Amino acid sequence: MKKVLVALTAALLAGSTAQAITISGGAGAWREKPSGWIEYVDTENGVRAKTTVDVKDDLHLGDETKAFGWFKLSGIPILPDIKVKYTPMKFTGSGKVNTTFTFGDLVVPVGAQVDSKLEANQFDITLTYGFPFIGTITKGKVKGEWGVNVKVIDGYAKVRYLDPQTNKWEEDSKSATIPVPMLHLGGEIRPVELVSLSASGNWIGYAGSSFYDWEAEVKVYPVKRLFVGVGYRYQRLKIDDISDVSSDLKVKGAFFEAGFTF
Repeated sequence: MKKVLVALTAALLAGSTAQAITISGGAGAWREKPSGWIEYVDTENGVRAKTTVDVKDDLHLGDETKAFGWFKLSGIPILPDIKVKYTPMKFTGSGKVNTTFTFGDLVVPVGAQVDSKLEANQFDITLTYGFPFIGTITKGKVKGEWGVNVKVIDGYAKVRYLDPQTNKWEEDSKSATIPVPMLHLGGEIRPVELVSLSASGNWIGYAGSSFYDWEAEVKVYPVKRLFVGVGYRYQRLKIDDISDVSSDLKVKGAFFEAGFTF
């Protein structure tokens, strides 16, 4: 047993010296384009009534460009690599609604002037391990990782409308902080030192509902430890009748960033 423990310790020490600890980070901007719908089911006097609200046609939410940032620590022996990312998400809209819908205690009539606000600020904490042997076989040109991602969504929504009868604004708002555990897969191909192509995704699904977030990016390294990148990110939240709410919401768009690796 003593010899086995010594051998394991030696292997761990050898692994820690073979793989240096790496610190990397980046910041950039994402052009966030929302689309989709939210459906509410209201039961009154035993009658179920569905109301579908389109985020573009009814809430008039517009596209936004928001900054984001991330930090990653990798290469610590035994422990997984850890990445922390913050993505602010805030949309506002103003216009006339095309259908009567309910939001909280509000019943917004068709044709009413409505102002809306939606926030879904996101913190992502990703814990990953690399796929064994891929880096060695490809001499570092191909990397892959697997793990878990916990997305914490700090959500807030507010709707107000101008009541045509009283000529006064009526409003209601809702807020919630929701942790979403997800599976994670990612990979990178770097055929030459100057350029790399990477893709990663997070996903969870249950009983007809699903949430996924994926992105692909091309990075250029003009200086050895610095990079600039352009890519595309896509999120989709599909809810199938949870607490009388269904939705199919999408946020997508191109992004760019700059960062470092040490």
